[in-house]
Amino acid sequence: MAKYREIPCKYYVARGECRKGRDASHKNYCQHCDKYCPRARVKCRNKKKQYNEKVRRQYVT
Repeated sequence: MAKYREIPCKYYVARGECRKGRDASHKNYCQHCDKYCPRARVKCRNKKKQYNEKVRRQYVT
């Protein structure tokens, strides 16, 4: 299964503009680029798990 990278690449400037000279579009090409390097080391949160925990807390109280 593919990993969805929500953190933009450090070479990504704007749509259609990449410092590495590639056709930059963060939703498409940048995620599959072999030169992808995240801007910051951020732990990706599991949004589905986070939502489920929030809903469970509502039912407990």
